[in-house]
Amino acid sequence: MTTSASRSHARQSALLRRAALFDFPASAGLSPDAEAARLHTVQWLSRFGVFEGSEAVAEYDALRFDVLTGLFYPGARGADLDLGNDLVGWYFVFDDQFDGELGHRPETVARLVADVVRITEEPLNAPGAPLAREACGNDGGGGYDGPGGPLLASFRDLWRRINSGRSPVWRARFRHHWLEYVHSYHREALERTGSGGGMPRSVDAVLALRRHSIGVQPCLDLNEPFGGYTLPDALHGGRPLAAMREATDDVVVFTNDIASLDKELAAGDVHNSVIVRRERAGGDLEDAVRHIAGLANARYRWFEKTAARLPRMLSRAGVAAPVRRDVESYVDGMRNVMCGNLGWSLRTARYDERGIEAVSQGRQRPWAYLAESDALLRAGRTTG
Repeated sequence: MTTSASRSHARQSALLRRAALFDFPASAGLSPDAEAARLHTVQWLSRFGVFEGSEAVAEYDALRFDVLTGLFYPGARGADLDLGNDLVGWYFVFDDQFDGELGHRPETVARLVADVVRITEEPLNAPGAPLAREACGNDGGGGYDGPGGPLLASFRDLWRRINSGRSPVWRARFRHHWLEYVHSYHREALERTGSGGGMPRSVDAVLALRRHSIGVQPCLDLNEPFGGYTLPDALHGGRPLAAMREATDDVVVFTNDIASLDKELAAGDVHNSVIVRRERAGGDLEDAVRHIAGLANARYRWFEKTAARLPRMLSRAGVAAPVRRDVESYVDGMRNVMCGNLGWSLRTARYDERGIEAVSQGRQRPWAYLAESDALLRAGRTTG
């Protein structure tokens, strides 16, 4: 009989074997303040009623998002790292809302996304949502019940802290990337309920959507305020930085799809490049894994070759030395996100046996029901 321990060992061995296919390192450094950020974010989410009891907190904590944040921003300290970890933590809490029934109700998802978007339109100095759980319009069941519920109340607080004191150029950039991210959940829900069983047509089709839903661009944006600079729009959106940001998206998508493969097979999620490659090209699953790892390696190699040429390109274009240093810092930030994502994937419980069990046989994370009040689902059943 196969024991839980032997299954866990087999899963970890498979993850390590697949990770060995990547040519790039699994991170370069970890912020020494990661542990403090870990405690901060658990307390912050708990304050808004995101977790139902100590078991939910323990399950969340085992995912070690603080390690991901600490690898993304190895030079960040104190309040900056706390803020980055709050963003990453909220990302995953939000993402987990769509693993079950809600992710197959596009109309309901559209309403939730619209609520998030409305918060981004509020003046930053508008009265904030109460912080105490019982003051959040919540009946104690942890369900989403409009802008006062735990999910959106915590987002409102996060949004204001991220944007307060930032330049208009940076705020507009961050909001653009954020809207691309949240709207991607509606597009994924539409695909799940579309013809063909919701299976994307190709790996390119997966990338076109996942470049937004992976949430990399808002994370990259934080490198600027954490580093004390704002890149000019002409540089940020021009060549080659725009293409390098896209390569960063692709490497993170491919890495995540390989690391999360067994979890997503257990959950029945088809928005995974490995799954799509196997379905469209044939062959066995490991053939598809090797193919996708090869794509990730090619994108990373292109990124590094471009990064090596970038200083001379900027100098020839007449970019001032201080701005060139800011660009170098930003490029380091992209590299940290690619390598840090791989490093975290090997340390988190999200993709090991515990992570697979957490989504098997219809089971969802304890916080995955924040967006599913009875009233909202009833509305979805009549219109979705």
